[in-house]
Amino acid sequence: MQKYPDNPQVAFEAAFKKDTSPEQRRQWIEAFKKSASENALPNYLSALDYFKAGQTDLAVQELIATSGKRQFQDYTLDRMQDDEEAYLTAGYSMAESKTIPSSQLLLPQLKQIKDLSQRMIDLAGSYRQAGDQDSAQTALQMVANLGQRYGDSVVGEPEVSRLVGMAVERNALNTMDPNSPYGGDGRTVKDRLDYLAQESAEIRKLAQQTEALQPMMSDQDWISYKDRWRVFGEEAAARWLVSKYGQQ
Repeated sequence: MQKYPDNPQVAFEAAFKKDTSPEQRRQWIEAFKKSASENALPNYLSALDYFKAGQTDLAVQELIATSGKRQFQDYTLDRMQDDEEAYLTAGYSMAESKTIPSSQLLLPQLKQIKDLSQRMIDLAGSYRQAGDQDSAQTALQMVANLGQRYGDSVVGEPEVSRLVGMAVERNALNTMDPNSPYGGDGRTVKDRLDYLAQESAEIRKLAQQTEALQPMMSDQDWISYKDRWRVFGEEAAARWLVSKYGQQ
């Protein structure tokens, strides 16, 4: 933090330190916004802090700023890779170095994304009560877009992030008219909800199968599993494992 205050990953870590005061967190979020100007995540984090402080107008400004940013990076893959290299340097085996980081890595940003989404849904409700249906719909669409930032699969990202994204999007859709159009392919809100429910159920089922097989895995299996996770994604790695050992 002292040597690299302009590094976006340093600012990310500093903003989530447990002993960081609200004032220090604000400073690091602003540093994060400056050092990662194309990344929407610091704007989302900033919006949540403004909501908590009762500064709704500033929160809305941050949310509007996210709409023009395609990039969404929470450095999970970088953090796991850094930790893997640190464990290897410390003398741990290859299998340990590949498995420990993903099992112990904290993801505090996921809870904050969920908290932010609920505050945005509450904001949409207040717009509706005021008779401003257009602003309410815009706020809900922002929540759905936030969910899709995590819900759309990214190779190497943990599936828990994807599940959180799906849950955030579902929460927004549950407040909309189920028969209203959603997306540009003729689907309705209900169609999207059904799809998200099916996807979530499949991810959870596969995770249960993988967990049951883990005690049987050799060190080489763990290495192959983590390598496949990194290259093809956690879901593909899990399906490889299930196909090797058979469903339990």
